[in-house]
Amino acid sequence: MKKYKVKIFYIIFMSIVCLLSFNASLEAACGGGNCSLITGSQDGVLDKGKFIIDLSYRYVLAENPHRGSNSTNEAKTPKVNFATRSIDLEEHTEIRTINKLVQFDVSYGMTDKLTLSLNVPMFNDRYHEHKEGAGAIENNNGTTGFGDITLLAKYALLETTKHLLVGGVGIKFATGDYKLVDAGGSINEPTLQAGTGSYDAILSGIYNYSVIPNTLSIFTSMSHRFTTENDLDYLFGDTTLIDVGADYLLSNKVSVSSQLNLRISGRDEFVNLDVPSTGGEFLFFTPGVRLAVSRDVSIYSHVQLPLYQRVKDENLVEDYGIMLGVSYGF
Repeated sequence: MKKYKVKIFYIIFMSIVCLLSFNASLEAACGGGNCSLITGSQDGVLDKGKFIIDLSYRYVLAENPHRGSNSTNEAKTPKVNFATRSIDLEEHTEIRTINKLVQFDVSYGMTDKLTLSLNVPMFNDRYHEHKEGAGAIENNNGTTGFGDITLLAKYALLETTKHLLVGGVGIKFATGDYKLVDAGGSINEPTLQAGTGSYDAILSGIYNYSVIPNTLSIFTSMSHRFTTENDLDYLFGDTTLIDVGADYLLSNKVSVSSQLNLRISGRDEFVNLDVPSTGGEFLFFTPGVRLAVSRDVSIYSHVQLPLYQRVKDENLVEDYGIMLGVSYGF
């Protein structure tokens, strides 16, 4: 299975290289999710020579313990012990995780059909509370740091007055810290790290249909991340994202949107063993609004609300997520 993943990763990597040459150009035991949705500023293709820069802030609160798809009184999760290369089962009880992310994105139209995007998680702040046994609640095991950069190449496969179909390939680089230590001096839980330590491949596609040109459109997108094992012998599960939504222009300055966002995460592995309390299926409803401050600048906001969440074994699930951002095109 791992050799198959490496082969797919290599094929996708070479596809990116070919595109650039031709045109001259994360749920585990402690929960580390951030908002996954269509923002409207970084998901299509741009005209040749055009830039869009985007700065966003994301806040996700998780303090709702679940067993499977049902609420429970507490969620006991394991500790991945890198020193002994073992998994300590039900080592602690989850209390709360707060994920904050400041991300910078830049996109550039290489041609009228090909756009390159760079996603830079400048600041990951993962606040975490848990308790071991009957002890007191500990809140000193969170981490902060620079995250993993992602490079995406997006190509317009079909572009008409009403239809837009975009395919994409990408690589997530291992630029973020992934060996930060906890209060006891041991390497912290993988999903509390700012990065994953792995190079991952991404395949994506988005389709947009203009029901009323320049007024009402509906869209759907899908992406899949093929993960690889890092040098700690930890392998995050593959993740599939599926989005369906609509965007409506209320006036020359204001547009509103609503989305359904599905995230399917596979179980993590450590030294070829399944990690309990990792992976699951998560469905969210996400309303949003965008305001055109000027011809080139817009601000946007999204609120992500859970509709259905199923974890494997026990874990915390998301209570809500908030995303605020500003985009500048030139």
